[in-house]
Amino acid sequence: MRRSSTTFDLVPIADTTDRFLDFAPYVASVNDAGTVAFQATLRGGETGIFTGSGGDVVAVAESTTSVVRRFCSHPDLDNEGSSCVYGEFASGGAGLVVFEGGRGIAVADTRDRFLRIGPLGPTMHDGRRVAFRADLKEGGSGVFVLRGGSIELITDTTRFAGFQGLPVVNGGGAVVFRADLSNGGQGIYMSRGDEVETVIESGRGFRDLGYFPCVNGQGAVVFGATLEGGGSGIFRASGGQVTPVVDTRNGFESFRGALINDADVVYFYATPPGGQLGIYTLTDSGPQAVVSIGDPLFDSSIVELALNPVSINNEGQLAIRIRLGSGRQVIVRADPGSRRGRNREG
Repeated sequence: MRRSSTTFDLVPIADTTDRFLDFAPYVASVNDAGTVAFQATLRGGETGIFTGSGGDVVAVAESTTSVVRRFCSHPDLDNEGSSCVYGEFASGGAGLVVFEGGRGIAVADTRDRFLRIGPLGPTMHDGRRVAFRADLKEGGSGVFVLRGGSIELITDTTRFAGFQGLPVVNGGGAVVFRADLSNGGQGIYMSRGDEVETVIESGRGFRDLGYFPCVNGQGAVVFGATLEGGGSGIFRASGGQVTPVVDTRNGFESFRGALINDADVVYFYATPPGGQLGIYTLTDSGPQAVVSIGDPLFDSSIVELALNPVSINNEGQLAIRIRLGSGRQVIVRADPGSRRGRNREG
């Protein structure tokens, strides 16, 4: 999980100085080619899904020219040119839309079996596999996966009291999700085929589990948690073993969550004592900051940053939504191992 010390180049993908009005509250995603996808509100009030790699920004779909009247989640994208997002339809209802070759296909919507799609957003992997949460018209809610053109129920509230965060699908088709238990506890679980396995549950040394676990292609899961004996940290679960990645003994007072890729590179977002929230990775010499609130950037300073499990790729790049003190919002891609400087307007 550790890497040698490196620097990070923050490559600007899009900002709110011209065409775009707002990116919040949604995060950006990134695929292995370094293409970043994001939702934006345009200055005319319409919304759209866009991609960029540091040059021209390309529209995947806009609400004025697609079946979607308003886009209402982060988009995720795979390595084959497909993307997915939640949206409200011009013809009524809302649902999950997959875009392939410029064409939007509603694959799950509230005009059929679902009462509500979401909340938060979907996650996508190659082979048109998409994981999402939804409420059912017949009652209850569940975790679902689109696989092979069909929607499969992974589990629902006949087993769990409810769900938190967003389910994450990996390259092998396994889905990891966070659930509440009827006894008041919580757990993180992994679906492989027809089986739902327990990754970790509270009451086994853990008091509370974070809402956003992340899984890589080998089935290793990282998550944030607070401990029954006090303190908190980021932990890695694999092969039935749970090990700490970083905790409050490493100079942090709290943790938000963590991301992991297939190379077993872990990023986590945490706050040092008396400091501001930042994104960090582990190096041979200890935790290293990628970017933090308060850092100078683009002739201003960072006042907000956001990402979640869709925001990492297997090259170790991160897609980050940032708000600056000047009021400007930017979508950036953090590239590891670069020496070009974080203020490149590129």
